[in-house]
Amino acid sequence: MRESGRDSGIDALRAIAVLAMMAAHTSRLIDFDVREAWSYGVLLLEPLIPSLFLFLVGVSLTHSRAKADNARSWYLRQTRRAAGLWLISAVFFALEDGLRFPDMLMASGILCTITYAILTVGALLLLPKPVWMLGLALGAGISAFVRIDLAGAHPFWLVSGNSPLFPLLLFAAAGALWGLCSRRFPRAVFWIAPPALLLGAWLVFRHGWEPLFTKPLGRSDATRVLAPPILGGTEKSVPYYNLRPLLSLTCLCFHLSALGLVRFIHIGENWAHRGFALGRRALEAYVLHLFILAMLVVTLGMRPLRAAWQGNAVLAGVAAICWGWAWRRERGWPRFRRPR
Repeated sequence: MRESGRDSGIDALRAIAVLAMMAAHTSRLIDFDVREAWSYGVLLLEPLIPSLFLFLVGVSLTHSRAKADNARSWYLRQTRRAAGLWLISAVFFALEDGLRFPDMLMASGILCTITYAILTVGALLLLPKPVWMLGLALGAGISAFVRIDLAGAHPFWLVSGNSPLFPLLLFAAAGALWGLCSRRFPRAVFWIAPPALLLGAWLVFRHGWEPLFTKPLGRSDATRVLAPPILGGTEKSVPYYNLRPLLSLTCLCFHLSALGLVRFIHIGENWAHRGFALGRRALEAYVLHLFILAMLVVTLGMRPLRAAWQGNAVLAGVAAICWGWAWRRERGWPRFRRPR
């Protein structure tokens, strides 16, 4: 499922992930009493979304690194890209919660987490024998993750904010490891997908969707008191959640099986170019949809949305605008320099 040097299967999964994130963010704007089934469903299964995002970040880094001739130039490009994402995440955090430290450095959402994933996984890909280095780092991270969960601990630097660095960083490392191994052993994609799907399905059958994706099996909820803003203000108490090991394993199984499934899908180049434009420009579309929703909330005061049709209309409108932007960008307008 490759065309023009890209993997359209990865683009398809990126498009699904960004559309699901749009749905989740829109759902939170809808009054609880009028939410429809799609809203409840996407919020229940929400852990699949950021974990898929970070897994695909790792996969994409391996593809990008393989095409780069100069390792130093490649990492500098990735660093500039990461810095831009972190700045955007910091702006959104400051608009909502003010200039609060150290939370602003770590707890400002998925773009912040992607930033640290790019820097960390990118550095591991530059080391000699990156497969072994990623494997060792992933093994150590999983061990620490399980120990933290068994202890019932919530260390701020690892599980802060609404898109915790840990274990999402582990998903990025797993994606990079999968990307390297799949390039070296292409047939492994087909051998890994079926058992991953069966294991994920068994875990869901064994525990059920609701218990597995909620606490105590799936999510470990916590509350943090944010320090007052440096420009003046009061403390603020905010909830956040961290994925637990069993739920993380379930998410990883579905991501691996999805990557195997898309390899069986064949689609013409023109349709892939149009249909997966949103996946090719996933980060741009993600940032754009945040700005649109922020404008609706801040400028028009549309929170909460008090009717189901309003939520449906907002989601459809945001998705259409973002897809239109992505399609225009693929056609070369507006022209921005794109990091390789």
